[in-house]
Parts: sequence; C-alpha cells; structure tokens
Amino acid sequence: MERILVTGATGKQGSAAVYELLKNNFEVFALTRNPQSSEAHNLEKAGAILVKGDLENIEALSDLFKKVNGLYLVLPPVWVSSKETDEKEAELGIQTIKLAEEQGIKFVLYSSVLGSDKQALFRPKFKFTIEKYLLESNLQGAVLRPATFMENLFLPSFGLGEGKFINPLPGDRAIPWITTNDIGTFARIIFQNYKAFNGKTVDFGGELYTPKQVLKLLEEKLKQPIDFVQVPLEALYQQSETFAKLVEMIDKEGYDPIDYEFIAAWMPKLTGFEQWMDETGIEKIKELRSVDH
Repeated sequence: MERILVTGATGKQGSAAVYELLKNNFEVFALTRNPQSSEAHNLEKAGAILVKGDLENIEALSDLFKKVNGLYLVLPPVWVSSKETDEKEAELGIQTIKLAEEQGIKFVLYSSVLGSDKQALFRPKFKFTIEKYLLESNLQGAVLRPATFMENLFLPSFGLGEGKFINPLPGDRAIPWITTNDIGTFARIIFQNYKAFNGKTVDFGGELYTPKQVLKLLEEKLKQPIDFVQVPLEALYQQSETFAKLVEMIDKEGYDPIDYEFIAAWMPKLTGFEQWMDETGIEKIKELRSVDH
C-alpha cells in the first residue's frame, strides 16, 4: 500500500491526510480541480503529486486509478443539502468506487459522516448508500465516519467573526467533536494497517460537548461574552429540510456511542477541544473578528 490517491485533497480533511501520508513515506497523488490554489502549492511543496481533475469527469481518471493501490475518497462538501444534492453525491461516490474496482485498486477508504446509517431513514440515497456499495463490492475497503469538525466553528454561518455564536444544533445535547488533523492521522493509520481494517466501519470522534459548553469555553478563552443565537427549527426547515431533519434526529436520539477503546488501541491521543482552541482555534477566531470589524 505505497501509492495513495486522495480526492478533495485541498480541503481541510483531504489535505490533513495528504500531509500525514507523506510524513510516513507514502507516495501521494492529490486530486484537485485547481492546482494553482495556495493549498495545492503547499501540498506540492510537501511532496505530493498534483493531479488536475474532477470526480464528476470520472472517465478521465482511469489511467490515474491504474497507477495507485489505495484511494482515500473524500467527497466535496455541500453547504445547503437537498434530496437532489444527496442523490448526486451518492452517484458520485458509487461511480468512483466502480472505477476503483475496474482498475484494480487494492484498498478504498471512504470518509462518510457520523450517524450516516440513522440519516438513511430520511436521506435514502446519501452517504450510507456509498458505504453499503463499497462494503458489498469486491474491493477491500473501510468506512471512516467522522464527527463534527471543530474547524466548522470558523464557518461564517456560526457567526464567531461577528461576536456571535449562531447555533443550529440542540443547545443542551452533547455531541462528539474532532479535528481534521486527527482524521488525517487516523486515515494514515488505516492505510498502514489496511488488512486489519478491511470491512470495518469506524465511528470517529472525540470529547462530547454541548453547544452551550462550547460557548462557555470560547468565552473563557476569548475573555469576552459572546451573543448566543439559537436558530429555531422552523428557520432550518426553510433553509434545508434535510439539515432540519438531521437536527431533529440529533435532538431526539443523539448519536450512537463511539467505541473510544477501539480508537485508543490504534491512536492513543486525540486532540481535546481545549487543546485545539489553545493551539489554533482561538487565534483563527480572533483573525476572523479582525477581518469582520
């Protein structure tokens, strides 16, 4: 397992995996639509082989798929989801896995999302569809289901740049959080031990925090009050019915418990929320505030 193709390579999750794999002597092909971007240049400087391409034009990638023996499948994020975007994502994932099968890729790791199986009840064609397709194919493969990214707090929709914390999630329901760097590290561990992970689905997240606990931590670290804005469910339904149903699911039943012992057996230390804030989060939030003011 020495040559890995990473899709979505310039995104937070993809790039974290590229750097980890390079540090551990893998040859890494980084798929990007824009090889001129600053993130693509950084990947190239670190030793990645940049490949200009797009999963939507999958046929053009057949020769590339022949060259590699591992694929880390990270699909582009969708910010406003709908039945149409879900179905398009499922198609994209399935056609990529089909090509991997045709071109003899040895192992595919698919990055899905925590609770994808529960979401299948109201998102019949989505990430869980891709998971099933991969695990029922002739390929060796595994599924990684990351929890909510701590880095999501930088998104404009959370409002931290404006001194607010705009929260769409249930305020008192604790959910697991994870850094994209930890996802990259765990992806690398899976590729190094792909036989042990073959056929497995790993729910991957760290400490549990409610949005109100995140708010308290942010206020302590920034040493100033933040205006907590709870987005009502009705407003979410107007923006995106699929996202609103996800929020309802989290509120009613939460996520299934994560097997922390299993994760710790492979990766003893995950980045805690407070550590992440001290090392990178707070500095970045302060930058957002200076830009917005």
